[in-house]
Amino acid sequence: MKKLAAQPLYKQVIREVMTAVEAGEWQDDESLPSEVELGVRFGVSQGTVRKALDSLVTEGVLYRRQGVGTFVAGMNDFLARGQFLPLAGADGVAPKIELLGCVRIHAGEQLADILGLRRGAALWQVRRLLRVSGVVIGLEEMLLPEVGFPNLDIRRIRELKGNLRELCWRDFGVRLRDGEVRYRAVAAGQSEARLLMVDLNEPLLQLVRLARDFEGKPQVWSVAWLKTETLAFEPAPFA
Repeated sequence: MKKLAAQPLYKQVIREVMTAVEAGEWQDDESLPSEVELGVRFGVSQGTVRKALDSLVTEGVLYRRQGVGTFVAGMNDFLARGQFLPLAGADGVAPKIELLGCVRIHAGEQLADILGLRRGAALWQVRRLLRVSGVVIGLEEMLLPEVGFPNLDIRRIRELKGNLRELCWRDFGVRLRDGEVRYRAVAAGQSEARLLMVDLNEPLLQLVRLARDFEGKPQVWSVAWLKTETLAFEPAPFA
């Protein structure tokens, strides 16, 4: 590794590991070499390697298995990997995903500001339903800029079961990091009520996320509405 005096060593190691991951040197769920081996490879101390890996674990690029090693995180679909659990007892159930469509819309002032775009910029709106035992339990809407993801193909989205995180990486080379999830109670609007088959203003659990790439640029804005009167949503623990 060519060392740069102006940048901390651990950040240079982060860059090198990211380059290797993006080049496919280590595949999803494949373990990295040991910290000692990586230290020899990059010409730095084991402590510097550990600091770099800790940062990448926090960012969701890597994950650790106690006593086993450090692994490359896969392109996890946040909602599809979650569980819906009865409010009393019984095991959780993963939802089935139904892609509703992908249409081109224009960003209003708020969305343009969130995604760092000009007002009126073209966006892709991808919608999908979540079902548990055949019953619609949730609706998710994902928005991403057309300029960064031209010619988005609904057949390809369907092939990947609506997993935009995987699509962004495999088809456009944009790797997304996990964004903070914000939860709040909201009243169902007309669109949510119609698609979720609930009454207007019925209480729903809303999940909001903003996924950024590893340069910090906003890429995908996601909003989900879940019915939780009989089932609770539990995110999947990171592997």
